[in-house]
Amino acid sequence: MTRHSPLLLTVLAPALLATFVAGCVEEGRPADCDAAAVTRELTLTGVELGGDEPAVCRDQEVTLRFTADGDGVLHIHGYDAQASAAEFIAGESLELTFTASLAGQFPIEVHTDAEPEGLEIGILTVHER
Repeated sequence: MTRHSPLLLTVLAPALLATFVAGCVEEGRPADCDAAAVTRELTLTGVELGGDEPAVCRDQEVTLRFTADGDGVLHIHGYDAQASAAEFIAGESLELTFTASLAGQFPIEVHTDAEPEGLEIGILTVHER
């Protein structure tokens, strides 16, 4: 059995982990990450989110365009100041436009007559550039 120096493991382990994590994050970045502005087309069917992947990059001007088959209120936790909660009506489009100034994952939530307390329907992912 080969024994490795603790110093070698201390030096290599963080470097290998950083390489692995960077590769994973890079894979999930949207192809249009270098664009100044992006639009994502989303659908809300019942309480299911469909359409484009709600992923963007930090500092982009983002427009999320929703169409829904019901009525309710939609908001994005963590982006409430940039994109206020908005009412949606069946068959009409709703647009939320904001600058993605915070990186991370932010729950997209709807409040309907059937779910007045709110229900998470998806996650907005904001990647670093």
